[in-house]
Amino acid sequence: MTKVRPLIAIGILLGCATLPLMITPVGAQQISDRAKQVGMKIKCMCGACDMAAGVCSHPGGTFSGPCQAWALPALREVDGLLAQGRTEQQIIDSFVAQYGSIVYAEPPKSGFSLVAWAMPTVYLVIGAVLVIFVISRWRRRPATEAGPAGSAPKPISPELLERARAQAARETED
Repeated sequence: MTKVRPLIAIGILLGCATLPLMITPVGAQQISDRAKQVGMKIKCMCGACDMAAGVCSHPGGTFSGPCQAWALPALREVDGLLAQGRTEQQIIDSFVAQYGSIVYAEPPKSGFSLVAWAMPTVYLVIGAVLVIFVISRWRRRPATEAGPAGSAPKPISPELLERARAQAARETED
């Protein structure tokens, strides 16, 4: 009897812990998968995040569902426009007309926005060329630089060498 109570308590705790995973968030049932796909191409304009509307679930939103501030109503609007027979591009264009080009989740691949797509590649190429240039300069540098560039190191005089040996012998006698 005493061993049954802990098992019952563990079962109740596991049931309570898994209950939120089994419940579908409010509003998630009402959004079609096609609307979520279109929502991935527009940015949530709630002001609290920079996520796509199809996946926005910033703190303050419902548990693992779209945020109530902007994404959920926008996805419902997308669902309504899809039901009217509008194409994906027409829906995105209507959001751009309403909110401006900032509503794009990623910049379009045309016009001035091509700069945003090209710059990572340009930076990578410039960085690689710079690294190759620096490494080639290091490899050309002589191993010992005693004098001006291109000159041979000066030989040490025998008297100076003998004085250094004598001083080292005196200091190591102690």
